[in-house]
Amino acid sequence: MISQQQCQNATILIVDDQMTNVMLLESILQNAGYTHVHSTQDATQVVPMFKELKPDLICLDIRMPELNGFQVMGQLKIIHKQGFLPILVLTSEEDRETRLRALESGAKDFLHKPFDKVEVLMRIRNLLEASLLNKTVSQQKASLEETVRIRTQELKETQLEVVYRLARAAEHRDNETGAHIIRMAHFAVVLGRAAGMSEEECDVLFHATPMHDVGKLGIPDRILLKPGKL
Repeated sequence: MISQQQCQNATILIVDDQMTNVMLLESILQNAGYTHVHSTQDATQVVPMFKELKPDLICLDIRMPELNGFQVMGQLKIIHKQGFLPILVLTSEEDRETRLRALESGAKDFLHKPFDKVEVLMRIRNLLEASLLNKTVSQQKASLEETVRIRTQELKETQLEVVYRLARAAEHRDNETGAHIIRMAHFAVVLGRAAGMSEEECDVLFHATPMHDVGKLGIPDRILLKPGKL
C-alpha cells in the first residue's frame, strides 16, 4: 500500500506552455504537501528533464507550440520502452477523438481545464499510487533476480568445487590420473573452440571434462597401481 507521505515525496513534472496553468498546478500541489514539483513551459525540454528527474508523474498539456503533447509522448515512449509511463494529460478538449488519440499515445488519465482542485488532487494521487506501486514491483523483481543470480552462481561454484575435489582425490591416489584429468580439460576446450563452440559452451566443457576419469576412484589400489599389465 502506498502511503500519503510517499505520494507527497514523489517527483512530479508539469509541462504546459501557459504560465498561469503551471502556477495554478504548482500552487495546488505544494499546498497539499507535495515537495518535489518541477515544471517547464518548453516542450523540447521534457525528454532531458525526464532523463534527469525520472519523474513519478508527468502532467502534460496537449496543445503546445513547437511540440504538442502527442509528439512529446512519442519521444518518451522511445526512451522509456519498458515499464509504466505515468502521464496525466491536461486538456480543454473533450472530444472523443482527442481522448482516444491521447490514450493510444500513452496517456493514463486526463485533467480537464479549467482545473478543479479536488479533482486535480484525486487524479494525481490515484496515478501516483499506480506509478509508485509499479516502481516497487520492478525493484522487488530486480532484487529477486539478483538473488537468484547469486544463488545460481554459488551453486555452480559448489558443483565445480566437488568436481575438482574429486580430481584432486584421484591425483592423491595416482598422480598420473590427476594430471591427466587437468590436461584433458584444457585439451577439450581447444577442441571445442576448433569445432566452433561458444565461450560459454567451452566453459561448460572445461568443467565437465574432469569427470571422465573420476571413475578410477572406485578401482582398488591393487589394480590401479599394479605395475605391468592388469
